[in-house]
Amino acid sequence: MDNQACLQACLQDNTSRPSMHLASVTGQYVANKLLMLLAPFLRQWNYTRVAEQIAGGHKYLPPRQDVNAPDLYIPFMAMWTYVMLTGATLLAHKHFKPGSLYATVSGASAAWLLHWIILKAVLYALGIPSAVPFLEIVAYAGYPFVPTCLAMVAAIPSSIPGHSTGAAALWLYRLTWLYGSLCMAIFIVRSMKRVIFHEARHYNMDSSRHNYLLLAVGVYQFFHVGWLSWVRG
Repeated sequence: MDNQACLQACLQDNTSRPSMHLASVTGQYVANKLLMLLAPFLRQWNYTRVAEQIAGGHKYLPPRQDVNAPDLYIPFMAMWTYVMLTGATLLAHKHFKPGSLYATVSGASAAWLLHWIILKAVLYALGIPSAVPFLEIVAYAGYPFVPTCLAMVAAIPSSIPGHSTGAAALWLYRLTWLYGSLCMAIFIVRSMKRVIFHEARHYNMDSSRHNYLLLAVGVYQFFHVGWLSWVRG
């Protein structure tokens, strides 16, 4: 059973059937979504969900049919990649212990939960707490693991003891962290704007309030990615 099938089975056992579409991805979707996460400023992205009419209303298309749809496949795979990269870094520094992976998974899960709480709090502050389904917020909160993994890969040379290009690798890590955090800030803010103005149809809110809240969410991405990617030995 491949990773996607395992994730779908888990969701089927623990969530309602409408949530199954969050694991419905294709290779093309994954490639396009990763490009979207790492280059969210490209003009080809409109961030508008595609809906189809059904009896009694409409529903949004699943990820395999719409790159703007959130998914749980990429966040979960990115988190496990993050765990493996953290273990490899600790091993390179000779700080790896039997409980290191457990501590890493616990820390990553706590960071994911904190990000979910922040996004949910923003929706509550804007008066639209039910605008986004629970698991879709979980998906958005997990996407920062993608730039985090990118920053950790950039930091690999600096983690090798005695490596002559350690200083250059440290600067490469910092630049990658800045770029990845900026990309995630753009992605999250634009996605939240879509929720506010298109999905929630909440046009009468205080514009200064939602601007400040979205700015805070964007700035938080730098701290979030930085904290996750800085492996403490």
